[in-house]
Amino acid sequence: MSKHESLSAAQLAVMKDVGYVQKKGKVGTGKYGYTYAGEAELIAQLRPSMIEHGIVMYPVGSEIHSTEGYTTNNGNRASLFLGVRDFAFEHVDSGEIRIVKVFSEASDGGDKRAAKAMTLSKKYALREFFLIETGDDPDAVIQSRDKDNSYYVSRAVTALSKCSNKEELDEMMEKIQSYDSAKFSDDQLEDLSSVYKTKMQEIG
Repeated sequence: MSKHESLSAAQLAVMKDVGYVQKKGKVGTGKYGYTYAGEAELIAQLRPSMIEHGIVMYPVGSEIHSTEGYTTNNGNRASLFLGVRDFAFEHVDSGEIRIVKVFSEASDGGDKRAAKAMTLSKKYALREFFLIETGDDPDAVIQSRDKDNSYYVSRAVTALSKCSNKEELDEMMEKIQSYDSAKFSDDQLEDLSSVYKTKMQEIG
């Protein structure tokens, strides 16, 4: 095992060893399909170098920020998990420790949302700490897979349906109408307005 005086020196050595991880995973087909570099590929590339340069990684904390259910385009029920996880990168020679905080987010139609989120958070902690290039572009994936804003529409409908009084309903509708990131079409806003009116009648 190579000896280094500091965690930063060992980190730099690993970065020199591993600069790029090939994308071998694939999800979907056609225009909705994409490839990605998974946790297994990252660990396979990084683990030998981390051992060589004396760096260990382990989780040290986690927080749950929110969980919510939603309906997919196919009408299936799924749930979303959002949290934060802290990982420690420790240099065994110097004893130095650095904490990396990453989001922990995933959705699933069964009971695997938390497990998926844990896996993804570990992957991104490794990528962030060692500045690994994979060619992944999360923004591009989101745009190509949800050009019709169906995800945002589904979340808006869910949010409106959870309102329990007129004040909450009015406030939620105002937020939805002013949410620039979603860029709702006129037809979508009309549909959401119908949901709002129906819910208002239910509340009485």
